[in-house]
Amino acid sequence: MVSFIDVLGFRDLLKTRSAAEVYGVVKKLEHFTKPEEDNPPRSIAEIRMQSRAFAYALSDAIIRVRPYDTQYHDGAFFWELYDLLHAQIALINSGVLMRAGVAVGDGYVGLNGEGPIFGPAMVRAFEIESQEAIFPRVVIDEHAIEEHRTDPRLRGEHNTLDYELDVVAGFLRTGEDGTRFIDYLRACRTEFEELSSYFRFLKRHADLIRRGRARTEERRILRKYDWLARYHDGCTAELLMEAVSSTHLENALYEEEGLRVDMKAYIEGLRVLSGRC
Repeated sequence: MVSFIDVLGFRDLLKTRSAAEVYGVVKKLEHFTKPEEDNPPRSIAEIRMQSRAFAYALSDAIIRVRPYDTQYHDGAFFWELYDLLHAQIALINSGVLMRAGVAVGDGYVGLNGEGPIFGPAMVRAFEIESQEAIFPRVVIDEHAIEEHRTDPRLRGEHNTLDYELDVVAGFLRTGEDGTRFIDYLRACRTEFEELSSYFRFLKRHADLIRRGRARTEERRILRKYDWLARYHDGCTAELLMEAVSSTHLENALYEEEGLRVDMKAYIEGLRVLSGRC
């Protein structure tokens, strides 16, 4: 499984930022997309035990490879989406937008996972990132989604098929152009311990869009921010509508996957943040 990740608008950064600032952006991408491992695998036998992501830096891009033909099937597809979700959150909090393509298939990472990396899955992931993602989003290949449904090596071996499909469906959104991408504004709600933290993230997201629009008059770049604004406003409006019509409305407080939600505060916060872009 391969994810090809790029900084959005890197060429424009080269024109408008100092070398030190560009280097800082690239290092943030590398830091937030590379796996954190206390005990990295040292041999092909360890690599084949369970799915572990490897990351390779290439200029302004990161290539992540996650083998899934392993002895223990721990849910490689889900964990890759989960890692990419957290990378998006961290980068947005740092004022950086990323774009990525995710594909499933054959790939080569060397005997000990040290590279070189090549193969059909990498080519496909690059094609998605460069030709299909276009906007600041993580696009998943339709073939990869189908493989997750049919290939048990991509799923957690203790999970039922219906459970896995439901969990992954909760991560994804279908765009206007039919592409499937990580719906990070919705999926990240339960990744924050406090509701106020989620609202601060939404505000940073809206502020990032407005700053980006103010910095450029180039139509090619503005189209990307226009898409991001539609995504932000559309997602927050959907969440607000769902909250207002929710059966939880009668309860002052409820818990959603560990996130304690005061419904009145939640609705008021979404009202303030909807339409900000």
